[in-house]
Amino acid sequence: MFLIDSSAWIEYLRPNGSKKVKERVREILEKDNAVSCGIVIVEILRGAKDEKTFNLLKETLSSLSQIPIDETVIQRTSEWGFKLDRKGKNVSTTDLLIAAAAQEKAAAVLHLDSDFETIASVCGVKQERIAAG
Repeated sequence: MFLIDSSAWIEYLRPNGSKKVKERVREILEKDNAVSCGIVIVEILRGAKDEKTFNLLKETLSSLSQIPIDETVIQRTSEWGFKLDRKGKNVSTTDLLIAAAAQEKAAAVLHLDSDFETIASVCGVKQERIAAG
C-alpha cells in the first residue's frame, strides 16, 4: 500500500514529467495499491490550472481510499515533530501529517521530497523516494 505524496502526483501529472515517476505511480494505481489523505488532495487541487482540471482531479483523488487525519494521526504528528525538532531535523508539518497518516495504514509514502527520508530516519515510517530523472 502506498500513500502517494503530492510531489509524486505533480510529477506524474506534468505532460513532460519523469517517465520513471509516471511508470511507478501508474503501477501502483493499476494494482489498486494507492491511498490518499485530505492534505495531499488539498495540495494537488490548489495547483489545478482551471475549474475543469480541478473537478477532474478532485474526482480522481477522492476515489482513492482515504486515510482520515484523526486524533491518532494528530498525536503521532506532534510526537514525531517533537522528536525531530529535538534532533535538529526540520521538516514541514504538512509532510509530518502525511507520514503519520501513512503510518496509520502501514502504507509507504511514495515521494520526491527529502523530508520523508528525514522523518523515516527517526520515526521509522516506510517511504520510497523516486528520482525524477
